[in-house]
Amino acid sequence: MIESTIKGIKVIGVSSAVPTQKINNIDYSSVFGEDVVKKTIESTGVRTTYHSIDKQMASDLAFVAAKDLLEKKDISPSDIGILLFISSHHDYIAPATSFVLQKRLGIPIDSIVFDINLGCSAFVYGLHVASSLLKTTNINKALVLIGDSSSRVVSPKDTSRLLFGDSGAAFLIEKTEEDKDKISFGFKSDGNRFDDIYIPAGGFRHLKGSFDLFTEEDGWERSDYHSHMKGTNVFAFSVADVPKLVREFMKKEDLSVDKIDKLFMHQPNLYIIKNVIRKLKFTEDKVPMTIDKYGNTSGVSIPITMCNFYGDKNEGIKNVLLLGFGVGLSWGVANLFIDTTDIFPVVFSDEYYDDGFTTH
Repeated sequence: MIESTIKGIKVIGVSSAVPTQKINNIDYSSVFGEDVVKKTIESTGVRTTYHSIDKQMASDLAFVAAKDLLEKKDISPSDIGILLFISSHHDYIAPATSFVLQKRLGIPIDSIVFDINLGCSAFVYGLHVASSLLKTTNINKALVLIGDSSSRVVSPKDTSRLLFGDSGAAFLIEKTEEDKDKISFGFKSDGNRFDDIYIPAGGFRHLKGSFDLFTEEDGWERSDYHSHMKGTNVFAFSVADVPKLVREFMKKEDLSVDKIDKLFMHQPNLYIIKNVIRKLKFTEDKVPMTIDKYGNTSGVSIPITMCNFYGDKNEGIKNVLLLGFGVGLSWGVANLFIDTTDIFPVVFSDEYYDDGFTTH
């Protein structure tokens, strides 16, 4: 396990956004058959998801979340010195989408701006990268944006279509003078399993893939541009490697289940979530879930679950554990204290950036 503790750092705001288009999974009965759909809903726990409209990208949802967060915190974009955008679904091959977001938000030239290509572990990894940059620069505030539009990369002939929703999130990190303000991390990565979750075409190694659907071993049809997942491998990774990291981290940090107020974890599906928390000996009341409402929202699943649970509550400062895992394969855990008044309700929007469609 890679260990890290960063002192003098504090999360001072979390916001999330989803599209307005609500998808009821039972309506897929006409595509996959009623029995298949009902069994999928029962095993995954996903009843509804939200899908973006045609012109709305992952970055648009992240932008909405960022704008909401800056307004509610009454923070000027000129105060932001670090802007990161984390996604598997960027606007362009070049430039990095974070530069488009810098323009839209009005972040000043005197700033550090770049993208990170990552999925389900995005919140934990992004929190560490931004915190590290704050500690080694003269910057006081960092804005990290996460966005994924997974519904766009799932085949219409694949029952995985029932699982994935689109969303965006933003969180603010601030440098403080207090050592008690700290965040501890634990990380692991395994590129040996890079193709357990992947999209074959679209990058330069396989730029001209086929859009034709073909039937795979599991019986569902996908093209080279659709998401491919080795389900058995991913399940084994999720219920074995992930809890092992958390146990190792909690032992190192002298943490017990009793000391943690809430565990906010990635929401892949209900079966995996329940297996992970059972192995960690957390009770379900300590692990808020949004899998039934928003589905698997990839890297946004942690902040959207925080916003869904604490967004309309004021329960003071809480000790939380954050757990992200998935594509890469990558997995990470973080422990911090956060003021629940800094976590805002989920925003619904179909806003998109029309100027972003300029072509040459």
